[in-house]
Amino acid sequence: MKFTVKQIQIADHVYDAVNAEGRFGFRAAAALFPEYHARLDTMMSGSKGYKSQYAEYYSPVCEIEAEDLNGVFRIGNVGPEDRITRLGQMHSVSVGDIIVDPQGVEYMVDSFGFKELTNV
Repeated sequence: MKFTVKQIQIADHVYDAVNAEGRFGFRAAAALFPEYHARLDTMMSGSKGYKSQYAEYYSPVCEIEAEDLNGVFRIGNVGPEDRITRLGQMHSVSVGDIIVDPQGVEYMVDSFGFKELTNV
């Protein structure tokens, strides 16, 4: 089955702002850049930090051929690479990422397992 992985991509200028702010860069950048705020909330808390308005910051980064969500997570971290079709720049599949199954149902990668986003 083919699954799509969506991630929040943070532009270099946002990371530059985080680093320029020094020790308190995370909070300052989150206040200035809503996509960074969304990334922090979901990366740290998974589905508990997700808000529906964050959907606009996610974009498809790859398609992964796998049997299930656990397979997507595994392949998105350790391969094999030939099961991944990259659609853009991506990082390994991790907490806060969204996996879309072949039926179009979206799941957030949580600290333990996955949470269907229609239930969030």
